[in-house]
Amino acid sequence: MNLALKAVLYESCAAYLQKRLNVVEHRLNELNDSLEAETKSSVGDKYETGRAMLHQEKDKQMQQLAVLLAHKKQLHGIDPNTHYTLVEQGALVQTNQGTFYLSISAGKLSVSGKTYFAITLASPIGQLLFQKKVGDAFEFRGTSYVLEAVV
Repeated sequence: MNLALKAVLYESCAAYLQKRLNVVEHRLNELNDSLEAETKSSVGDKYETGRAMLHQEKDKQMQQLAVLLAHKKQLHGIDPNTHYTLVEQGALVQTNQGTFYLSISAGKLSVSGKTYFAITLASPIGQLLFQKKVGDAFEFRGTSYVLEAVV
């Protein structure tokens, strides 16, 4: 494990976020188009119900957009070139049960055929990892973890 791997994982997280942002923005554009078209259609109960449903969906998409933008801000606060000795935001942690990148919640990431897990410090396992160092151990859901490396 090294800083180059952290940089690749950082870029993978950034790409994951950008892809999700693009989907939400595309959906918002579709909803705006639908709302404009709905305005031009017939009036009545059907019209009001359709507009209300479109507004609800738009609100949901706006909430998702806000969450994604917060994740993007969180990710941009990480310097992938920083080397850590204790587990904190931005650390890459190798354990006997898997390797975790403490950044954003992006799930499984695959780099050069190996699997890594992008998680946040707020996640249950992230909370257990926080402030641990090489050699420390903890238990999560009946499984014992030992920290083998922190970058």
